[in-house]
Amino acid sequence: MKSSQQSRVRVLLVDDHPFLRQGVALTIQTADDLEVCGEAPDSATALDLEEATRPDVVVTDLTLPDKGGLELIHLLCERRPGLKILVLSMHDEDLYAERSLRAGAKGYLMKSKAPELLVSAIREVANGRIYVSGNLAQRLLHVLTQPAAAPSERADDLKALSAREFAVFELIGRGKTAKEIAHMLGISSKTVDVHRVRIRDKLNIQTNPDLIHHAVRWVQAHEGGTVV
Repeated sequence: MKSSQQSRVRVLLVDDHPFLRQGVALTIQTADDLEVCGEAPDSATALDLEEATRPDVVVTDLTLPDKGGLELIHLLCERRPGLKILVLSMHDEDLYAERSLRAGAKGYLMKSKAPELLVSAIREVANGRIYVSGNLAQRLLHVLTQPAAAPSERADDLKALSAREFAVFELIGRGKTAKEIAHMLGISSKTVDVHRVRIRDKLNIQTNPDLIHHAVRWVQAHEGGTVV
């Protein structure tokens, strides 16, 4: 193990739950080759702290109160290509892991996994390797070896949405207006409307109210809320 503090891997934590951040920080501090250089409750703070602290690894949740985690990953990678990012999320890896990797993350770990896996995941990512579960690795290999599905075969599958369309869909499900979504994603309200039309088309949804209902139900189902 590395003994010099200067040689430790510097980790920036991004999560809006202070108690969870504290637990993650304590887990990281048990490893003498890792240290926490900053903690952020939202994307805006994370961007400021990344610039101020220059971490080696960013460990981020996907559900944040301002910009979503996928958008944060995209912005961090734009600002600092090569930055190592590990997603630590409650969301099922079946849908979110691949999107996270495509956005620029180097690893994905679900919060339900054993704490010691977090230290291993950070080390893997810090050393330039990809970290995903064994099951996910097998699924990704399977996808890569299969012919692409025809659009008609995946019309009701959220995987058909682009990264930006998925971000808009998720924010719709969180009750955000077109103006709020435009501000959070740094795009125009007109562009949000274009994305909404494309989402409806890909998911075979006829009206905007139906889209809102579908998005709300999806967000509630994936975050343990009550489906209405």
